[in-house]
Amino acid sequence: MLRKIALSILTISVLSTPALAWAASQPQGFSGNVGLGFSNSTGTSQALSINTEDALNWLRGPWSNDTSFAYNYARNSGVVSADRLAVSNSTKYRWRKNTYAYGTLDYVRNHFDGYFYRVDEFAGIGHYLYPDENMRLALQAGVGARESHRIGYAAVINPSAQLAAKYRWQISKGALLTEDLEAVLVEGGANTYQSLLGLNTPLVGALGMRFSFLATYNTQVPVGYKALNTLTAVNLVYHF
Repeated sequence: MLRKIALSILTISVLSTPALAWAASQPQGFSGNVGLGFSNSTGTSQALSINTEDALNWLRGPWSNDTSFAYNYARNSGVVSADRLAVSNSTKYRWRKNTYAYGTLDYVRNHFDGYFYRVDEFAGIGHYLYPDENMRLALQAGVGARESHRIGYAAVINPSAQLAAKYRWQISKGALLTEDLEAVLVEGGANTYQSLLGLNTPLVGALGMRFSFLATYNTQVPVGYKALNTLTAVNLVYHF
């Protein structure tokens, strides 16, 4: 048993070796991006699509704060098929080389998944792994509460827990592949499982293109709503 524990610690240490190289590439102070995707057609086929994915990041020593804003809207021949707003803020304090404490606040409004809104609050611990000098994997677990308002039901607040894995691969100076997996486990069984895949590619200067695919699965939805919902977006992105 002791040999297995020692081997696990050694493995984590080896995977964490490129941490300095990755950390050195992260800008101190403020950084972020503003993204917008838009299409509109008139005539026989009338369709409107708007997407935006924005982020504001701050890093100073062991402290960091990440704020994100996303909105998706689609309408075809007067019928709205997507209307999702998501706002998130996460604050972290790295109290060891690769370990951090975090607190998050997430708000999602998407009538198409059967909820008027959901608000999640979590506090927990995370750990960074570095499989390669251009890769980072963050594993985190936290506890907190969820306030949710299912369509046709009253709003409720329940204890909840969060398990998340966030993968980042800096393919080149301007190209970044991301995959965020999250499970929110709620007392009463109204759990949410989510995957967000993103690919940022450079175009000219600070301007780039972002492709994202979001899949959300809710274990409890009102009658007439689907448990699995997906959103695909392509945006022009300005990095600063």
